[in-house]
Amino acid sequence: MHGILGLAAAIRAGIKNAQVGESQARRGRIQNGRVHIGEQSYPFRAAVDCNTSDGSLVWVQISRGGTAVIVGA
Repeated sequence: MHGILGLAAAIRAGIKNAQVGESQARRGRIQNGRVHIGEQSYPFRAAVDCNTSDGSLVWVQISRGGTAVIVGA
């Protein structure tokens, strides 16, 4: 989903799966189709309309399943 519906779905999933360590957004860089945060890399979904090309800096929240949900750029 995209736009408002995608954002609403991501928020619902985040609230349902929220834990103390998972509830804070982290800064990452998109490279080779994955979000890199430090030494870790994650597949991602975009909850907001933003540039997801290589080299883009984004704010993400990591879901329990290990997917980075982009919540800002």
